[in-house]
Order: sequence, then structure tokens, then C-alpha cells
Amino acid sequence: MLCPSPRKGKHSKRLPRNNKNEEHDFYNKAQNHARNGLPPVRNERPVMLKYAQALKIIADHTGPLPTIELAPADAVGHVSAVKLESAMAVPPFDNSAMDGYAVRAADTGDASDTNPLVLTVTGVVTAGEKTGSAQAEAGTAWEIMTGAALPPGYDGVIPVEQVQVQRDSDGMPVSIELTQSVASGRNLRRTGEDFAQGSLLLDAGQVIGANQVMGLAATGTTSISVRCLPRIAAVTTGNELGDEQSELQPGMIHDANGPYLQTALDEYGAKNAGVFRTGDSADELIERIESLQPDVDMIVTTGGVSAGRMDFVPAALEQMGADILFHRVAIRPGKPLLFALLPDGTRVFGLPGNPIAVAVGLRFFVVPALRTMLGLPDERYLSAKLTEPMRKKPGLRFFGKASAGTDDSGNLVARVLPGQESFKISPLMQSNCWVIAPEEADEIPEGTAVRVAPTKPGTLI
Repeated sequence: MLCPSPRKGKHSKRLPRNNKNEEHDFYNKAQNHARNGLPPVRNERPVMLKYAQALKIIADHTGPLPTIELAPADAVGHVSAVKLESAMAVPPFDNSAMDGYAVRAADTGDASDTNPLVLTVTGVVTAGEKTGSAQAEAGTAWEIMTGAALPPGYDGVIPVEQVQVQRDSDGMPVSIELTQSVASGRNLRRTGEDFAQGSLLLDAGQVIGANQVMGLAATGTTSISVRCLPRIAAVTTGNELGDEQSELQPGMIHDANGPYLQTALDEYGAKNAGVFRTGDSADELIERIESLQPDVDMIVTTGGVSAGRMDFVPAALEQMGADILFHRVAIRPGKPLLFALLPDGTRVFGLPGNPIAVAVGLRFFVVPALRTMLGLPDERYLSAKLTEPMRKKPGLRFFGKASAGTDDSGNLVARVLPGQESFKISPLMQSNCWVIAPEEADEIPEGTAVRVAPTKPGTLI
């Protein structure tokens, strides 16, 4: 079963006109300039939102995607939409945990080194065989293999290594001698010991992976209800971006953001609808976005959102009739970040073009929206102590490339890496987490507890 085409209007919660922020006057003017071919206008009094305010706006305009029924193996990477109970007990019958002999515990109570007990072997059962309905007789045992159903009337298993076996000429066991008692339930896997019938198998909001597929298969589950994956396309902008297949010309750079988004969107749980590139042209961007709109839930752009003469993205979106819900957040890196809704409800994140601003925008703005669309709870970050002091600009929430691990006592510690400039990719390659420092902080001493987020959501550092 395929996910339906995006019906984005149904999931958008558009704010009434009278609730829009002060920047809309600016964007109305920007729209007129864009339509008339005039240079982009600059907002003289930008409204700078705090990070928490920006997240609230994203949440208010994002909702869970529709559900579909998939086979467990096809649902890997999806998120369960409803609670699912086990339709059967696992194991479905009492069975042996090892190769040995099934015995009646009551027969073995007096067995010891000085008083060995001999039991007659009256049957054998291997995994997958039926045992019949005849009840066990006193003084008897059955040879039993790992995973085989326990014959009726027996209630314990003694390992083959702990008995002396007498065999006939064909090598079949005739009797066993044991010198120890066997407690009832010993070396058994009881019915429903793993999954009781009706027990919780999956909770809503649980990501399906190989571990979940194993449990679903064991319980005979053939179909589960999951959220559709968000369909996301990315558009990198910039006249300076060269073709990776060609030699760079003077003044050109390789597009690092496109391949990054291509990989990260797949890792973060989205259905990647492709990564595209345009120059610094409003017309090109509008044409590309309009071609993508029918088939995606979200579009992520990079570049063109700052305050320079070539930063055309806000005006281009306004020309398309978008509601720009915020533009500029009190963070570093990535302050000029933008979030907008197109008339059909397609969500647009406009990220600044510097690579680390793209990484921060994706991790701390796009990912929360993805989690809402997938029906996942809000992410909870870890706490770690700084191994070195750090400084940041007060008034901005800081997301720092960092490396975390454990100290000699097993406590989580983190180090903010050198090279925090937003153009520097090499420290990102060495990082395994982000250190998050609050807006009000300036100098943060060594040993201070800070929040850390793994570079990949949902993983341990």
C-alpha cells in the first residue's frame, strides 16, 4: 500500500491574519519589489525570535501524516501509528532450553552422588515434532532437543552432559542415571514467557527497525499501521556552486550542502524526493519549487536568506503567496533561518548557505518538524559536563560542534571542538554531538553541565 499524495492543507494550521508578526509588512513590500523586478528590500527592524518561540511556530503549523498498513519488513524506518498487542503467546508452548532429558521433578528429589537415580527413557522429541497426549509415568524420562515441546506430565529438563546414558545396540538411549535433583521449571522456556497473548508488542511512536521486525515475525504479525514518511526535497542555491563532475572554475566552489542533505534526509527518517540546484535567481527558484510542490510535504532551501543584495529567497516565496512565519532566530550559527507555508500548505525551511548553518538548521529545526509528522515525541537531550571552558555571544542560543564520551567514572563529558566558524566542515567530521548553550550564557566554566544532542537523532553518543 502506497502513501497517498500529500494533502498538505489538511495538516496545516494556518494562523489568522491578525496574529501575524510584525515582519509581514516588510514581506508585503518585498513581494511588490520582486514582482516589479526591483532590488530586494531589507527589513530595517527585523523581529528576532528566540529558539523556543520558533519551535512553537513550527509545531503549530505541523501535524502527523496519514497512516498506511505495511508488512513488518517493509515498515523499517517508519513509525508505528497505534499500539499493537501480540495476537499469540511466544513461546506458544513449553519447550526445552537445551538438549537433555525431560523428567518429572517429583521423581528426582532424592537423587544424589550417594543415591543415584535411574530413569527409563520412553521417548524422544525433536524441535518441530508433536509429543502426543499420553501423560508421563513415574520413573521415566524423554530425550529432548533444544526448542522441542515438553511432553505432557514432565516439568523439568536435565542437560545431557549431567547424566550417564545407557544405550542399545542402535545407539538409542535406554536409561539415564542422574545424581542431582531437578527443580520444576528448570531449563524450560514457558508458554508466553517472552510475549504473553494480549501484551504490548509495539507502542505508538516507536521506530521500526530490525529488532522490532524480529518480534513482529515471532508473534506472526503480518501487517502494522505506520505513519507515511515525510516527502522532502532540497534546493541549494548559489551562482558560485560548481558541477562536481567538472573542474572548478575561478571563484567557484563545490556544493557541499546538496550531498549533505541527500544523505542526512535519508538518515533522519524522511523520504528523499531529491536534491536540486539553482543559481541566485528568483525565477529559477520559483520554477523549481512549483515543480516540486505537488509531490512533497516539505522543501528545504539553502542560501539566499541573509541580508545581502543576492539574498532573494524571502521575496521569491512572497511572490508565490507564501506566509513567512518567521525569518531570523536568535541562534548561532544560522541566525537568518526562515520558515514559511506555501498556499497549498507545503512547508519551506530556508536555511543560510554556510555548511554548518545548514547542519544546525536541519538538526534543530527541520528534525523537530519531521518528528511531529512521524508521530514521534519531542526529542530529549542528554546532559554532559564540559571538559574545557567555553565562551559564546550572549543573547544567542549556541549549537557547537562537539565530541562526547565518558570519563574514568563513567560520567558523560563533552568538549567543544576548535573551529566553530560556520564555514568550517572539518570539525563537524570529528564530532559526534552538538553542545547546546542557552541564550543568556556568556562564559561557561569547565565542569558545567550542558545539554548535548547526538549528531544523528535517536542515537546514543
